Amino acid sequence: MAEQAHKRQRCRMASNKESLTMRQTNRLVLLAGTAAVIGAGSTALAAQEQAWSGASADEVRAIVSEMMADAETRSSLLQSGGTAGHDGKNFFLGSADGNFRLDVSGQIQFRYMANFRDDGDGDNDGVGNDDFESGFQTRRTKLEFGGHVHDPNLFYKIVGAFDRDGGSFDLEDAFVGYRWDNGFSFRWGQFKLPFMREELVSSKYQLAVDRSNLNEVFNQDRSQGIELAYEAEAWRIAGAFSDGFASDNSEFASGKTIGANGFFTGGESDYAGTARFEFKFAGDWAQFKDFTSPSGSDFAFMMGVAGHIEGGDSGAFGPPGGDNYNFYSVTVDASLEGDGWNLFGAFVWATTDYSNAVPDGLGGFDDLDTDNYGFVVQGGIMLPNTDWELFGRYSVIFPDDDINDDDTFSVVTFGTNYYMHGHAAKFTADVEWYIDSTEANALGQPNNPGVGALGDDDENEIVLRLQFQLLF
Repeated sequence: MAEQAHKRQRCRMASNKESLTMRQTNRLVLLAGTAAVIGAGSTALAAQEQAWSGASADEVRAIVSEMMADAETRSSLLQSGGTAGHDGKNFFLGSADGNFRLDVSGQIQFRYMANFRDDGDGDNDGVGNDDFESGFQTRRTKLEFGGHVHDPNLFYKIVGAFDRDGGSFDLEDAFVGYRWDNGFSFRWGQFKLPFMREELVSSKYQLAVDRSNLNEVFNQDRSQGIELAYEAEAWRIAGAFSDGFASDNSEFASGKTIGANGFFTGGESDYAGTARFEFKFAGDWAQFKDFTSPSGSDFAFMMGVAGHIEGGDSGAFGPPGGDNYNFYSVTVDASLEGDGWNLFGAFVWATTDYSNAVPDGLGGFDDLDTDNYGFVVQGGIMLPNTDWELFGRYSVIFPDDDINDDDTFSVVTFGTNYYMHGHAAKFTADVEWYIDSTEANALGQPNNPGVGALGDDDENEIVLRLQFQLLF
């Protein structure tokens, strides 16, 4: 018993000794670490004091003031809580109070095109052509910036596009506007005038690979001006005062240039007014942002009418600054959409009166009046329980008898869409059949590689177009 008690005592003594040794070791480590920290801090403080000791009192105050301002700014930013992200349509940056917002988006349309035409004299430059041409094309590459500043009702938009031939960056839209809560809105800058609906529907949301040939000839394009609009539950109206059709990116002193077909090739008018009225019989306004109608959509029906007038000095058949001209145009359209189907039709008429335009054979000049018109009809249908859509389109142009190459010009288009992610990721394939000779009509734009037409002095030019569109 005594021996066991003695062993237990020796164990307790050994344990106490080991514990004492560990406590002493921990104290030494703690003291060493503290000394190191104090030493480092002292060294840094000494270095700071040495650096500041050479500065004047004014410099020290300036440094302190800058540090305080920086801290206040960081605190303010943390408290404001700005927002950023993607809202399903655009990337955006915004302030927490909603008074400032910047939306950033883009569009890419990449195509393969194959053109089939007869050998012969070719297009209207008199040079022979191949019976087959094919290749790739970046039809549209756009960047878009929009949003509002100081007030959600004070909006702006800037759109630029890279040219498909050369890659130069050109301005398309640039405007500022204000939207009141009572349905009125007002904008100023460069934008599309309120005229042809097919042109007003963005290239992002077309039914076919591109707009119709009718639209390419008669459309309003962009202009610089002002526009007042009003939107109610069942109707809306817009009126604009501008520099006239196709006058984007032009100087105010540049006169209008008019071609032999009575249409413009650039410059500004002395005056121009445009108005468009739309009445919605059924559906929502948002349904008419595009031409397609997904399966399950409600019935929608809208009709529109628009008119345009402009005039001034012109450079008919030559440089700007020639004799006076007057131009008038009217269009009527109807749009219907339903459960997986859509239908659209439009009629347009345009007349140009300009003085001293053509030689009279007696050493002088006669006036020239042209009246051109045409129509387009198109429709599409979704295949049941799929993301595929079939569509077809027919457009025809009737040029004035007083201009050269005045034959009627018809184009048939048919194809399909595959909506991977709606319009944001969409594949389109179509075929354009130019029934009439593209050389027999001065209004048919026989040389328009943008839509695939290269010009043929015979009938039945065919263009195959394959396109993928990405919106971000």
